[in-house]
Amino acid sequence: MAKTDVVVIGGGPAGYVAARRLGQLGVETVLVEKEHLGGTCLNRGCIPTKALYAATLPLGKTELYRRMGLDFSARVDLPSLRTFLSQVVENLRSGVARLLAASKVEILRGEGRVLKPGEVEVVSDAKTERIEAKAIVLALGSMPVELPSLPFDGERVWSSDHALALPKIPERMVVVGGGVVGLELATVFRRLGAKITVVEMMDGLLPGLGLSRRGEAFLRQSLQRQGIEIRLKTKAAGLTKGGLLVEGEKREEIEAEVILVAVGRRPLSQGLADLGLKLEKGFVVTDEDFCAGPGIYAIGDLRGGALLAHKASHEGLLLAETLAAELRGETPATEKPKAIPWTVFTDPPVAMVGVSVDTPGLKVARFPFSALGRAWAEGEPEGFVTIAVDEAGKIVGAEIVGPEASELIAEAALAVELELSLGDLAKVVHAHPTFPEALWEAALAALGRPLHIM
Repeated sequence: MAKTDVVVIGGGPAGYVAARRLGQLGVETVLVEKEHLGGTCLNRGCIPTKALYAATLPLGKTELYRRMGLDFSARVDLPSLRTFLSQVVENLRSGVARLLAASKVEILRGEGRVLKPGEVEVVSDAKTERIEAKAIVLALGSMPVELPSLPFDGERVWSSDHALALPKIPERMVVVGGGVVGLELATVFRRLGAKITVVEMMDGLLPGLGLSRRGEAFLRQSLQRQGIEIRLKTKAAGLTKGGLLVEGEKREEIEAEVILVAVGRRPLSQGLADLGLKLEKGFVVTDEDFCAGPGIYAIGDLRGGALLAHKASHEGLLLAETLAAELRGETPATEKPKAIPWTVFTDPPVAMVGVSVDTPGLKVARFPFSALGRAWAEGEPEGFVTIAVDEAGKIVGAEIVGPEASELIAEAALAVELELSLGDLAKVVHAHPTFPEALWEAALAALGRPLHIM
């Protein structure tokens, strides 16, 4: 039986990052992956979605470009679009393999299964082998939730995996779920020419993320102006011959060629309870150092919380540092982050970090993009930046709805993580004309020194 220090099962953002860092720290590491390196995010999630978002961006800006004096028409070449996506994914996937090789991480292709603490079995088409390890890291990830009334078939009922394979551009599509995945794919397919209806059971979009009432209303109205129909407090009840049966204010059919179900993801935790690991709603329960049982650790989507690639990667880094220290007989000295940002690639994009800006008792500073020179220069003066501070004047949350939100949130996350005050943010010189000036202007306004707003 082969022996190693650490076996990592799962080559997604949590697993490959943990393996890469362990290798850098001189820990002998084996990474087991049954499909492709990069996991869901790289292959069937974050990366192809954002590549599609970028590729279709001009299709959503034709009216804006016309106002700028640029009139053009575009034709969607679906095979070329698929090729573009596959090239992006393959380039990044190859990069991950090179990084792991540079850190001397051994990659085993096959399905990894924990037989008992300290022993893993890897099954592939070629052979079955067992590995003894001092520590086992589970980074198995998650998969789309399937509704009993709408089982995935890849034809009429799609998961996000099916949608990102771009089998066709349906004339009419119903998106079941008004969360991050549903709204991002609704945005992309609307740009591609599909007529979109979003069906959401809750009374607002992006439920559970802590988006403010103002932010949710602004996003909903913006999506509706793009031609995306929004049905809130509406439940998907099942397929009909011509579309989807829904139950809301009334029971009715929505005509659709394709139903895209995007109601969340579930962890790939089957069989782990047999090892004595504790599960809650399918997620593996761990302590603050990611330990799920003697010599067994869980990171990423498998342990729940925010199902985000960047959160998973950070857990991989933290666990690698902890394991490397323990194997050297040292006391780990890792510090857990406080700020985990969210980004949603809709039009306009949305980003949040820290506590909700609607939290009672917080002071809120807001600055509209309509008062920002760069936003006008880009032809997108709609949206706003909101910063929330506590009684001590520390920045504890932020919300951005508008252009470049996904990039702007990094500065807000830094402020929340380092517990900066409004004064700290206000004294930093921001280049002009740029979008980050909106954060600076919001801080100035909150301090009673507004520049470009009354």
